[in-house]
Amino acid sequence: MSETWQKTLKKELRGLEKIVILGTGNALKADDAAGLLVASLIEHPLSRHQKSKIKVLRAYELIDIYLKKIKRARPSHLLVVDALDFKRKPGSILVTRIDPNKKRKKKLVSEFYQFLGKLSSESSCSLLFIGIQPESLDFGHPITPPVKEACRKLAEFLKSLVPKKP
Repeated sequence: MSETWQKTLKKELRGLEKIVILGTGNALKADDAAGLLVASLIEHPLSRHQKSKIKVLRAYELIDIYLKKIKRARPSHLLVVDALDFKRKPGSILVTRIDPNKKRKKKLVSEFYQFLGKLSSESSCSLLFIGIQPESLDFGHPITPPVKEACRKLAEFLKSLVPKKP
């Protein structure tokens, strides 16, 4: 049975031609590395055909320097994956469409919205944010099991959107 986030992603990714997945976070702060883990899990086992449709970037905490790379890729969709405290069970996944021109959501940082504003003014791709509920953001700790499992599920789902062979 599909989870809500899977149904939302399938709906939002209709008409997918090329996707850029931008994993963000701090690798030293436990579950804050969720976006980076998703990017790693997606990138390495991709087939040649999948690589032509999926571009994976690991931005750590410096997403604004990836603006040119994203524009050069000319994606139809951009997914930003990061840890986000939205007051749910650890490992929960939230998918939301981002419109940088609408009123800011309190959950997303203003620096992030500046980046998205620049991107949307120079690109016509659909912008989506995928948040993974962290359990711990303690410095020097590994990713917790529920968040690691959520990252694995998300990575597998995203890889399944593009077949291995044309």
